[in-house]
Amino acid sequence: MRKLWVLLGLVVTAGVAVGAPPPDTLVIGARTDIIVDLDPARAYEVFTNLIIEQYYDALVNITVEGGEVVARPGLAEAWEVSEDGLTWTFHLRRGAKFHSGNEVTADAVVYSFHRSLALNFAPIWILSQYVPDSDMIQKVDDYTVTITTTEPVAELIIASVVGFQGICSIVDPEVVKAHATPDDPWANQWLKENDAGSGPFILREWSPNERIILERFDEYWRGPAKVKRIIIQDIPEPAAQKLALDKGDIDIAWDLLPEQVDMYRDNPNFKVIEVPGWSIEYLAVNAGRPPFDNELVRDAIRWAIDYDAIIYGIQKGAAVPGQTFIPAGMFGHLPATPYYKDTERAKALLEAAGYPDGFEVEMLSSTHPRRVAIATQVQADLAEIGIKVNITQMVSAQFYELYRAQKHTFLVAGWGVDYADPDALAKPFAHCCTTGPEAPVRQLAWRNMYVDCDTTFMVEAAGKELDADKRRAMYEEIQRRVLDKGPFIILYYPLLQANARGVVEGLELAPMESFTEFWGVYKTG
Repeated sequence: MRKLWVLLGLVVTAGVAVGAPPPDTLVIGARTDIIVDLDPARAYEVFTNLIIEQYYDALVNITVEGGEVVARPGLAEAWEVSEDGLTWTFHLRRGAKFHSGNEVTADAVVYSFHRSLALNFAPIWILSQYVPDSDMIQKVDDYTVTITTTEPVAELIIASVVGFQGICSIVDPEVVKAHATPDDPWANQWLKENDAGSGPFILREWSPNERIILERFDEYWRGPAKVKRIIIQDIPEPAAQKLALDKGDIDIAWDLLPEQVDMYRDNPNFKVIEVPGWSIEYLAVNAGRPPFDNELVRDAIRWAIDYDAIIYGIQKGAAVPGQTFIPAGMFGHLPATPYYKDTERAKALLEAAGYPDGFEVEMLSSTHPRRVAIATQVQADLAEIGIKVNITQMVSAQFYELYRAQKHTFLVAGWGVDYADPDALAKPFAHCCTTGPEAPVRQLAWRNMYVDCDTTFMVEAAGKELDADKRRAMYEEIQRRVLDKGPFIILYYPLLQANARGVVEGLELAPMESFTEFWGVYKTG
C-alpha cells in the first residue's frame, strides 16, 4: 500500500494513509480477482472488459439514450452497408492517436481484427459467427476499412459486435510487434498486463489482487479525461468497501450489497448511482424430462412463484420486475409480466397435467448466497402446490458442467448479455431445433432440451432483418412464445449499483457494465 499512497502524494504514517485522495485522482474500491488477463483478444469477464474500456477504443461506441441502445461513432466516424447487406464500410476519423503517439489507421484496424481471429480465444465467437475469416476484413485506404459478413446482418448487431470492448478493441500494431517473439508472434504474454491502446487513459500498473492504475491520456481524440488518474483498489469484501467509503479512503464502492446501498439513500454526503442492468435471473426446467416435458407443469411453476418475495425480499428492491428474456432498456424488450403467485391456479394446472398430488424434484443451485436464497423461496412456494423440492448446492464449475450436459431437471441461474443486441439473447433462449449433438447453438434452450423450430427460424430471420420496426416486432413475438411455452421462468433483471462520495460527479453506469466510461467523471473536491 505504501507505493500507492506515495503515488497519490499522501502522508504515510506507519503504513497508513492520512488524508483523502486528491481532487485529480479517482479511487475505486472493487473486487478485482476475476481479472486474469488484460489482453483484449482474450478478455471475456465483465469487470475485465470494464477496465479495458478505459484504455482501448473500438470502431463504434455503444450507448443507451432515452432507454434505447444507440450506436455512436467511435474510432469510425461513419459507416454504411452495401445493397446486399453483406459488406460494411467504416470510415475512420483522422488524427486519433495511440498512447505511443502513432496514428490510428486502417492498417491498425485490420491488424487488430486479424490478431483476434488468429489467437482464437474464447470470446472470438462474438465476431467469428459473422466474420469467420481474416480475408473478410480489408483495408480500402488509410482511413477506410470494409468488413464482409457471411450473411446479411442488422445494423445494431454489427455495431454491437465491432463495438465490443475486448476482441474488437483496436491495438497499436507497432507496439504489439515490438514485443512479439517467435513463440508468441501476437505478443499475448506482453499484452496480458501492458497497454497498446488509444483510449482516454493509459494503463500504468496492474498488480493482481492489489490495484490497477490508469493515467490520463492528454491527446485523446475526444479531449482529455476530467481526472488525472484512476486507481482501482482491490477490496474483495463489501463490508470493507463500505468502511473505506465511509472513511473517505475511496471515492466509489463498486460492490456493495443491496442492503448496504440503501444505507446511503438519504445521506447528502454520498450518492447512489444505479441503472437497470442487462442481465437476467431465472429458473430453468429440463423440457426433455418428465414432469417438465408437459407444458401444463411448466405453467404451474410460473403461477406458483412469489415474484415479489424474491424481488423485494431477497433482492431488497434492487431489481426490475421482468418475465421476458430481453431485459428492459434493450432494443426489442417485451414489457410483459403476466405471471404472479396464484396457488389455486397452479394446483389446477398440476391436476390437469396428471399430477394432482404433486411430485418430488431436485433443484440445482450454485453456492452463491443470492441463488441459494432464491432456491429456498421457490422451494417454499412449490411446497404449497404439492411439489417437494430438494435443493442441491454445488460450486459453479460443477453446476455448469451438469447444466451444459443436460443432466439437470430443475435449477436457478443467471445470464448476462455478450453484445448489445437482442440477437445475443434470442440465440441462447430461443434458438434450438434439435436436442441432438448437431444442434447449431448449444446454449440455454439446447441445455434445457427445448425444441421449437418455428421460433428458431424466426430468430435467424430477425438477425438478418434490416428494417428496425419489423425486427422489433419479431423479437417481441419470439419473447411471447418463450414466455408462454418455453423452459424458463424469468424472475427479474438486477439493478447495477455503485455508491460514491458526494464530491464525485459525472458517473453514469451503463446497463452493460463493461461499457461504463470514466472519461467524464470528476470530483468537486
